[in-house]
Amino acid sequence: MNRSTLLLWLLLSCAVACSRKTELNTLGVQYEPPSGMALRGEEPGPPAVARFEGGLELRSVQGTPPKVDAPPEEVLGAAGVPMPDKRLNATSGTLPAGPVARYEFQQGTSRTLVYFLPLADRSVLVLYTAPERDYGPGSARVERSLSTLKPTR
Repeated sequence: MNRSTLLLWLLLSCAVACSRKTELNTLGVQYEPPSGMALRGEEPGPPAVARFEGGLELRSVQGTPPKVDAPPEEVLGAAGVPMPDKRLNATSGTLPAGPVARYEFQQGTSRTLVYFLPLADRSVLVLYTAPERDYGPGSARVERSLSTLKPTR
């Protein structure tokens, strides 16, 4: 094997072995969490919840979802998530998985980022909560990872 073939083989092996793509069957999604945020466990619910290290959580809520422009109180209430003290902002946009609403909240010295993805028969929420000092870099990593979120059913 020549040197360039060996290098290519090593790079491809690392790409496959280093992939953090996670099949979350309980939630019906595939997702690649940011590095340092490994899956800790799944709970069948309802709602189905996947908890990751570092304050990251995904929820899949069965039933007709609220509209993407619904107030965050309605979205979080349907998912069984208590409403944080202070809403900092609310916007909408699109991910490869579909239209989303994005919210940011403050609760004491912590901040929470929420992405809400309504699907035909359920909704998926991505929640990231961290102390104020860690929130910026962590939320940026979570937002970059959202392009890997794919419903599997």
